[in-house]
Amino acid sequence: MSSQPARRAAQILESHPQLRALRTLPPLSPLTYYRRNVSRTLPIGGAIIISVFLIASIVTLLNSVDASISRHYGFVRSFSVLTTQLEKDVSPVLKKKAFAVPQVGQTIPAIPYVLTLRTVFGEMPVPVYGVEPREMATLARVTGNKLVEGRWPGINEPEIVLSRAWANNFGVKLGGTIGKSKKKMRLPSIPQKVVGILEGGENFALSDRTFFELTLPDPVQRVSYMLIPRSPRDLDAMNATINRFLDAPQKNGLRPGQVQYARIYTFSGLVKELRESLGFLYTFLAIADVLVIGAVALMGAFLANIYFEQRLGEFGLLSAFGFRRERLARRVVVETGILVVAGWLLGMFLTWLLFRVIDRFYMAPRGLILAPLDLLAIKYTLPTPIIVGLASLATVLLRLYRMDPIEIMERR
Repeated sequence: MSSQPARRAAQILESHPQLRALRTLPPLSPLTYYRRNVSRTLPIGGAIIISVFLIASIVTLLNSVDASISRHYGFVRSFSVLTTQLEKDVSPVLKKKAFAVPQVGQTIPAIPYVLTLRTVFGEMPVPVYGVEPREMATLARVTGNKLVEGRWPGINEPEIVLSRAWANNFGVKLGGTIGKSKKKMRLPSIPQKVVGILEGGENFALSDRTFFELTLPDPVQRVSYMLIPRSPRDLDAMNATINRFLDAPQKNGLRPGQVQYARIYTFSGLVKELRESLGFLYTFLAIADVLVIGAVALMGAFLANIYFEQRLGEFGLLSAFGFRRERLARRVVVETGILVVAGWLLGMFLTWLLFRVIDRFYMAPRGLILAPLDLLAIKYTLPTPIIVGLASLATVLLRLYRMDPIEIMERR
């Protein structure tokens, strides 16, 4: 009884030739060699997979720099900050003109200090704004945040409320403390207790203004004004008007001395400044990308040459049997195409999977930002299989058209 299913299956295969053909690949199928000689095809396929991973990793790190800047400074998408340098406060005349700009809906004064976050490219400064308690809920709403745990900081208390991502970056939870930094930054002299966690919007941190006024040394205190537009679509027009005050004061009823040290922080301006400061890193990563592509292409050509040497007997035998070089060349093209496409797809899949694992189990729990595998990374990896494929084909086809099948058959 147990042999009946086997006999029945054999009868079905014998009665249906098209099914019988599925049992084995045709001897001259481009996949036949790969199936029978996996160990010989692994070197060149593995080289493509590794190169795709390396290039995608470089591009992802480059994208992670942009992602870190955009996310950590994303709060200034909702408002702009008018402040001053080398002076404690903005001049009264400039404040009056800036506050009177039609697009300005609300103005919140604050005293900031700086914390440094860990990122994929090193430390990154981010501000913590000390504001009046009545303004905290407004700023959380403007930045799209909600207080999901804890409470708001008390008046003149060493307390802070911040986004969960920043709390993870500092390695603290609700009830923990953010102490002094080893760097000489503008930090309060007393460690602050985390009393609230924000979620749902841009990364942000708030504390009590009175605490900063009484704790920070007077020379480092700078009053900043958070200019909230009437609506999000008014933000660009508001920034443009205030920038005109700063760039051309005399044309706008101001003296140069009244705007000499003033500046307005906007999202686009902050991103531009930080990208310019990291310009060498971008250039270095781009050079590394080109070097990886070139090295892998050269290695692919060497491996293809070795790969062809291992198959000289096969191609010589087929040529002696009457297969034209054009047909053998087409077979080489198909085989190479299958190999590089399969290697590229597998490399992209493994890269995506590895990045997902790293981001979920290492980066995100520590408040670090790893950009996803995007279209730009895919575009940068495309030259690898193309160049490797072309280099391999050029090497193999040149040897193929110079091949003497009789010499190979005689093993000279």
